[in-house]
Amino acid sequence: MTRFSGMFAKAVGMSAVALTCVLTPVAPSALAAEKVVITGVLGSWTSGLWPFLIAQKKGLFARHGIQHDIVFVPTAPGLVQQLTAGSIDMIALNGLAEPLHAVEKGAPVAIMRIMGQTTNYVMIGSKTINKLEDLKGKKVALGGLRDINKIYFDRVMAHTGLKDSDVDIIVIGATGARFAALQSGSIDATMLVPPFNFTAIKNGFKDLGLVRDFAPDLPQTGMQVSQRWAKANMKEAREINTAVDEAVAWFYDEKNREEAIDIMAEAAKSDRKEIADSYDFLRGIEFFARTSTIHRKPLENMMRDMVAIKDMEKMIPISSLVVPGLNDIAD
Repeated sequence: MTRFSGMFAKAVGMSAVALTCVLTPVAPSALAAEKVVITGVLGSWTSGLWPFLIAQKKGLFARHGIQHDIVFVPTAPGLVQQLTAGSIDMIALNGLAEPLHAVEKGAPVAIMRIMGQTTNYVMIGSKTINKLEDLKGKKVALGGLRDINKIYFDRVMAHTGLKDSDVDIIVIGATGARFAALQSGSIDATMLVPPFNFTAIKNGFKDLGLVRDFAPDLPQTGMQVSQRWAKANMKEAREINTAVDEAVAWFYDEKNREEAIDIMAEAAKSDRKEIADSYDFLRGIEFFARTSTIHRKPLENMMRDMVAIKDMEKMIPISSLVVPGLNDIAD
């Protein structure tokens, strides 16, 4: 089941569960064993959620006894706020700056796994912008002033020699909203993920470069979880990670290419050619982490950048970002 959220109750009524059963038929014995997990999704279905969608569509979550009640939330900070408040149990996908901010402030949230182990953002400009240096004096949309967009954008600006004061930064939440602003002409440039970057380029907007060329050492996204929920539901939390492991392996298997494209094209309601381009792009850069192992160095690199721009007071231990027993930790 999906629903859009502003403020909503934690409890899931019997009618909601019944509706989910209608939408996703499962055997009665399987249904009785399923754990309903209230799961936040940022904005809409995007390519970064591909493994999550695969796990749903291919029955991998159901096989592991998990049923997700999906709640769409318009902003990345809003997702973490609702996770902290206990309104949702986990976040299917979000930037990594948000949980770092939350944990630094003592919020009971954790990184469940890294999803995007590198960045898939592409800098896209209006039709009159030919290079990054042309952004001087222009309106640039970011997801927030304290989110992963800003971390990456600072890396891009460092390459050009431009400073924040040289551009007019406008905060516009999710990728879809930033793409709409670019189309309307209300901004001059932004960072977009597939398939939005391919749609933009097809419509005459300019490809200003891969953000990963400026930030090859930084991860992008992760699944996040309430520490309270994970500690009380450790078996289910591990099963979710296992199901996503299986979905990522399925995604990378070339023989599944066409079906993977169909799954995302249907969910995102996007042009199939652009979804196919997105699949080849993400597979080519090995965007998705294959396991739930948390690696210290990429997160430490991110925190170091955040401290440098005073987005965090100090680096925090990796152990404070995970739930004991849920993930392996590696260097």
